[in-house]
Amino acid sequence: MVVASNPETIQIFKALATQTTDIRSSRTLVHTACTNCLKTDYEYPESKMQRCATCKSVWYRSKECQKANWPKHKSTCKKIDGSGIRRLVENFYSNTLLQRHLEACFVIHFDLLNHPQLDRPFMARVDVGIEPADIANFVSIFTGMDEQLDQQKKMQGMLQINAFTPLPASEMANLTSTRKSIWRKARDGANANGNQNYSVGLVEFGNGDVGGHTITCPVFISDPALEMVRISDPWIMKSAITGQQSEVPFNIDTCMEFMNTHIRSDKKDQLLLRTPMRPSDIKIIHDAGAGVDTIAAQILSAKMRREKIFTYQKVGPEGTRSIPMVQ
Repeated sequence: MVVASNPETIQIFKALATQTTDIRSSRTLVHTACTNCLKTDYEYPESKMQRCATCKSVWYRSKECQKANWPKHKSTCKKIDGSGIRRLVENFYSNTLLQRHLEACFVIHFDLLNHPQLDRPFMARVDVGIEPADIANFVSIFTGMDEQLDQQKKMQGMLQINAFTPLPASEMANLTSTRKSIWRKARDGANANGNQNYSVGLVEFGNGDVGGHTITCPVFISDPALEMVRISDPWIMKSAITGQQSEVPFNIDTCMEFMNTHIRSDKKDQLLLRTPMRPSDIKIIHDAGAGVDTIAAQILSAKMRREKIFTYQKVGPEGTRSIPMVQ
């Protein structure tokens, strides 16, 4: 394994990164909706939202709402380790720089620059993962050599964007009533604030098994995101090993790679996107390294093939094993 860092990466991070105080301030504008009645903590500030203690993915405004929703929720309620991804998603959602690049992904795929969608929703799923903040730990897990790591010490992880999967128009007709309500409230809110010309869509954040619980949020396509796509200048990437520069196109894959590199460059958790690694996070990396055919492992493997930080070197008997080299 080769590990190299580029001093310019740290300088770029410092120049672009959203301040922690701004993230926390923006997070106060993120509101939770009751899974049963869809009322938010903004509409009913006197109600203290309570989340399901088992799956930690759904929220209720009252015990009555929880009881009424239980027959529907029972079949999907599964115990998870850790505290879930909600707080990380909130911090990501409250980060102006990261949010603009996510919006750009929507603009590119749905051609919102030329064809704004003002009267109907559009939606994409964003699969997130938790990877070790120290790339050496990632390699140890991926290659099955993590027994050498200090098991008594909690491994620090970080949020990563693994996939952006737009929903086809044919599936939009089958949106759940909950998602339709989220979009309608967001659309009406944008109109009330004088933003009738802003496209409004939905983003579903998921982690791991596609059939598991997800978090759905509205996404507002801002002028800066539209301008970013309108300019579409290629990005210049510089290898920390060779110093060689190369141009990469501005597209969905490179937007995701930028977001992941930006998060990886945050050594002091300024972005509030660090979290302890959970056994389930480690298992996904294990599975990807071992070629286990799970959806989460497939998504991670595709991300590793896509991003420049990972290149592969064949090792082991007859070159049967691949390990990432880090640039």
